[in-house]
Amino acid sequence: MASWSWSILCATLLAGLTLLTVTHTVRITNLRVPHTYTLERDNEPDPLVLDCEYEIGPREKGFVLKWLFNNHSIYQWIPSVKGFAMGFMKSKIDTKIFTMEGSPGVISIKNPDWNMTGEYTCAVQTFESTDKRSARLQIIVPESDFMLEARMGGEQTDVDIMCAVQNVFPQPVLSVIFDTHILDSVLTQLDQNPSGLYSMTVRTRIPRDQLESPTPITCAFFLLGTNYTKRRETIFYVNSPSSSSISLGRQSPMQIKPQIYNANGQQSP
Repeated sequence: MASWSWSILCATLLAGLTLLTVTHTVRITNLRVPHTYTLERDNEPDPLVLDCEYEIGPREKGFVLKWLFNNHSIYQWIPSVKGFAMGFMKSKIDTKIFTMEGSPGVISIKNPDWNMTGEYTCAVQTFESTDKRSARLQIIVPESDFMLEARMGGEQTDVDIMCAVQNVFPQPVLSVIFDTHILDSVLTQLDQNPSGLYSMTVRTRIPRDQLESPTPITCAFFLLGTNYTKRRETIFYVNSPSSSSISLGRQSPMQIKPQIYNANGQQSP
């Protein structure tokens, strides 16, 4: 009987301690960091809004909330001094967002750029407990130009194909597809400008006797670590052995009809 009573007492004490631990701690309940954020060219970007939702026990003291970017502090909120930005995002974070949103876990980053790609961490702490969560954000910079050209070689025995994408982020992967087959024998040039954006050019040559009329030629690219992808397709027409060049433009027997497709494979206007 005494043993049974002792077991009940131990179980009651354990349940009470567990309840205290759950009730009187701080913990993050939801972290909202988008997986990707695409910048729009020729338009001022919308603010990048991140949110960290949390719960805190009524007896917790010394509360502090922090945002970190790649393990470097960029924002801190303390009840006595409110929020303030720091580090390389000091001029980027809108410290008035708390007044509008009513939550110290919300931050708004003005004019985001490609170099804000990385791991974002929200950390909350009190004198008694701590918690943190992290998520990675990928900034996408769309291309400024995407070109596909095909020209007949000087001796009219080959077709020279050039495909190029300019000023994107992250790094692109570019492929030329001839009649549904990806070409391996290509020359590739990859550059990164001082602003951090990438440009890539792929060149290849196809013997003219391998081209039937019409023959589809496609250039496609995707950005590493993202679902961002585009392709441009042209149709090669040959009616005469004396053809000297092929250029992009309006459809004609000696030209290529350009078509652009989006990431869902739908033709763009």
